[in-house]
Amino acid sequence: MAMNSSIIPGLTDDAAELCLTHVPRSSVRTLSRVCRRWRSFVGGEHFAAVRKSAGVVEEFMCILMESECGREVYWEVFDGSGNKLGQIPPVPGPVKRGFGVAVLGGGKIVFVGGYTEIEGSGINSTTVSASADVYEFDPAVNSWRKLASMNVPRYNFACAEVDGFLYVIRGYSRDTFSLSNAEVYNPETNKWSLIECRNRPVWRGFAFSFNSKLYAIGNGTRFIDVYDPESQTWDELNSEQSVSVYSHTVLKNKVYFMDRNMPGILGVFDPDENSWSSVFVPPREGGFWVRLGVWNDKVLLFSRVCGHETLMYDPYKETGSKWRVCDQIKPSASHLTSALIKF
Repeated sequence: MAMNSSIIPGLTDDAAELCLTHVPRSSVRTLSRVCRRWRSFVGGEHFAAVRKSAGVVEEFMCILMESECGREVYWEVFDGSGNKLGQIPPVPGPVKRGFGVAVLGGGKIVFVGGYTEIEGSGINSTTVSASADVYEFDPAVNSWRKLASMNVPRYNFACAEVDGFLYVIRGYSRDTFSLSNAEVYNPETNKWSLIECRNRPVWRGFAFSFNSKLYAIGNGTRFIDVYDPESQTWDELNSEQSVSVYSHTVLKNKVYFMDRNMPGILGVFDPDENSWSSVFVPPREGGFWVRLGVWNDKVLLFSRVCGHETLMYDPYKETGSKWRVCDQIKPSASHLTSALIKF
């Protein structure tokens, strides 16, 4: 079929494009093998634009994983049915630790900051180099691009998206200096702005969005800092509970987390009620050192050890066990973090 022929004989190109955009992305690779014209269409940005304008979007889970030896870090992608669609390109630059991952606009992954280790000349002289780099992955072009750098290099910080703006809170900078500020990124201007925040002796913690406000919970403190972007002011809630969270996820205005001090327990925080509760996790081989994610309106618990089961928790199931093994999502390595995008 020539490049200048109709996409589908007997249909206008507009109608043909609309037909092809309704094909699930798991079948796009098959479409690209039909002819050069189809391969050109489904492989370009116009395909994504037509899908978006037609309201044809799917949800994908992108999981960042680490090989057993820790030398390779890569992303795997699963669709809403659990089909493994392959990998997305790695984040540019060296492998980092202590980074932040968020989703902007519902469809783009943002990889923020982190650190690399630099070996010195003496014994035990390894130092940490904090990064201010920020990269954005656009699934429409299957590539990363560098965004404006943060004002302050940082790692082990909390981050969250609130109404289209990305916030990073506290963390550490060069020479393990503890930070007492925050920054906000405006995707329209591609600029970061520094904002003040309370100076708390916390290690990382986590952040999330609720009712158009930023909630930041630091490990080792019972206080929750709440930032109102409209008034540009901070408030403080006393949760009366100190946490040591190493993984969290948000599902329908509730925060689910794993706490180092509560092995075998899935913690639940309701910001609307400022209340805490917990759910027992069924014991599994490999222990409870897990990472959390959300998929199809359910909470996923990924084993920290490669090759073990992924558990699924359905908080809205009315009868029977709320837990079951998730056979659909099977990462090929140790899970670091995950992000849901709609594309």
